[in-house]
Amino acid sequence: MTHISEKEPLLGYPRKIADENEISTHQLCPSFKSILSFPFQSCLPSFTRSEKSHTEDYECIDYDEDYEPVPDLPYNLTIAKSKLSTQEKLTEIRKLMRDHHIGVYIIPSEDEHQSEYTALADKRREFISGFTGSAGIAIVTLTNGATLEGKAALSTDGRYFLQAEKQLDLNYWRLLKQGAAGYPSWPKYCIQQAVHNDFSNVISCDPRLISLSLGDYFNNARLTYTNKFKFQPLIDINLVDQVWGDEKPSRSLEPVYQLDLKFSGEHTNDKLHRIRVRMREHDATHYVVNELDSIAWLLNLRADSDIPFNPVFFAYAIITLDSVVLYINKVKIDNGNEELHKYLQTINNLSIRDYSQFYEDIGKLKSTVDEPDLAVILPEKSSTTYALFQAFPESYSKRIIIHESIIANLKIYKNSTESFNAKIAQYKDSLAFIIFSSWLEHQLINKKASISEYDAACKIYSIRTKLPNFKGLSYETISSTGANAAIIHYAPTKEENDIIDPAKIYLIDSGAQFLEGTTDITRSYKFGHEGLTKEYQKFYTLVLKGHLAVAMAKFPPHSSSTGTVLDGYSRQPLWNEGLDFNHGTGHGVGSFGNVHEGPLYISTTSSGPSSKADLYRPGAILTDEPGYYVDGKLGIRIESELEVIECDDSVGKTRNGDNFLGFEYLTKIPFCRKLIDCDYLTLIELTWINEYHKSIRAEFANKLLQMGDRRAYNWLIKETEPL
Repeated sequence: MTHISEKEPLLGYPRKIADENEISTHQLCPSFKSILSFPFQSCLPSFTRSEKSHTEDYECIDYDEDYEPVPDLPYNLTIAKSKLSTQEKLTEIRKLMRDHHIGVYIIPSEDEHQSEYTALADKRREFISGFTGSAGIAIVTLTNGATLEGKAALSTDGRYFLQAEKQLDLNYWRLLKQGAAGYPSWPKYCIQQAVHNDFSNVISCDPRLISLSLGDYFNNARLTYTNKFKFQPLIDINLVDQVWGDEKPSRSLEPVYQLDLKFSGEHTNDKLHRIRVRMREHDATHYVVNELDSIAWLLNLRADSDIPFNPVFFAYAIITLDSVVLYINKVKIDNGNEELHKYLQTINNLSIRDYSQFYEDIGKLKSTVDEPDLAVILPEKSSTTYALFQAFPESYSKRIIIHESIIANLKIYKNSTESFNAKIAQYKDSLAFIIFSSWLEHQLINKKASISEYDAACKIYSIRTKLPNFKGLSYETISSTGANAAIIHYAPTKEENDIIDPAKIYLIDSGAQFLEGTTDITRSYKFGHEGLTKEYQKFYTLVLKGHLAVAMAKFPPHSSSTGTVLDGYSRQPLWNEGLDFNHGTGHGVGSFGNVHEGPLYISTTSSGPSSKADLYRPGAILTDEPGYYVDGKLGIRIESELEVIECDDSVGKTRNGDNFLGFEYLTKIPFCRKLIDCDYLTLIELTWINEYHKSIRAEFANKLLQMGDRRAYNWLIKETEPL
């Protein structure tokens, strides 16, 4: 049963949250109501708006008429420059490879929890290669032990091709373009290098950092290649760490804190009950959890500094049918926080052990209930590390159940409290975007000011800091002008950035962490009329059409292909013109958690967990973010968050008698009117946009006047004029 919190209202919204099984969403959120009443309503997602203005919560925001420098972003995202050159790093690691008789050494991006985003201490691939993107694999070979000759390759996906080419020292590194014609997959590249290696045919890595699926791939490939290479991970030795030495950063020791029930909506004991129901379905006695966001969600705990942008902390958990063990650096909880200790005592049969004891305890697992046989659930092979699987005694091999993450499949569906709070988070961040966009246009067009990409990133951060319950960014802000926007994950730094050119398209992709939820938003703008071209308008409108196709989609429940079908919807307008983009269309979003939350994706290659039936259900929140990019010229992307909802009977029924599913559109930021070419739009699309803009004006116009921000008000009125 969902716990009830009746504390003081936040931002004027009603805060009494009841059991989601006992009250409808409409009753839970009386301050949000649909404002659509036109004939095409069944083709559109639900828009919601607030009935209150909450002026007192925002009056502290500074709406400066003139540009003043804003504080630098408080994130240390790049490891300190090493005293070793690229050549010296490769030489040192090859010396170690020679000592261990290794021909091919793999350096992944992930940490021992298979995290997408990592702490500075875990940026081994960045240290060895210089590439700072969030996804990629470094491969170092040694072909001659005497001369230390060899190759170095970096494999990454299409989001990062341009960035990698800029950051890699191509005198020593080769870029493997994942998925591009003419390039082998990086595992096949490793095998090719090992099979034809004169020094050693051994492929090695740190087994804590690779997935079980990858380990299985290499072990199975040995049979295919009739043992022409060996796969021998190095246990308890990481060669990059040895090269890094004393320069390697330390992990954060900042404390964890409780996420209040008014934000989480469910006590840990209730979550454990739901998990144990699923454990019993598989006759399991233990469930090992190594994903950091899953542990944070389970325990209703968060941290601010373990991993930038992700409010998680380093920990493991083992759940039994009557207890739960948390493995964490005890410094993070032994900090004199009495409220935290009182909360932890409310979790039934919780014991806490030091993080370093986890692997030792794995080898000693015993059933703590009456069942005679131990059976352990591990997350799916892509989430479980090779080292974790190998840590179990060999006699347990038939007792290990590899299963899709129970917690991931629970937390992706937001409870009524989380869903309600997600709307508050979107409300606040949409307001920040509107204020920021009006400020930037004013500076560039009216003031003719020179504003850099980094200045703009700092400004939107500064605006957010004045909003209640803001906890930081949810990822590094992508603030890019002109050709830089074609680098899909381009992020300016204080040292390296360009001045925003109002004659070119400007792309801002930025998200926030609030106690209420996580946001992920992108808008592409053209400020002023100088440089505006029909080509810009065509590309933008095609991207917008794809964005709307997903937002307006209706689809049956229990479909195994929804993610792939929706991805096709987003690309079809571009495909019709012989164009495409090189990234997925959407992903799940956490609730004050990771901005990329599996297992729900909208992707051309929706395989594995993202393709399984019944993932699209009410309560899931995901992004809708098609784009188009021309290398060296421009980048366009439009991204908003959507929540899966059940459509009413007016939409019709499936052949099985089920209601169709659709989306509620959560983000409330206008599209760029200058870049919309109405000749490409259907009547339904045109009406959708006008009604969407009408809803935004109704939501924020009076609010901005009450806040005293006439500039943002004028910008909003202009941008929401009917097309």
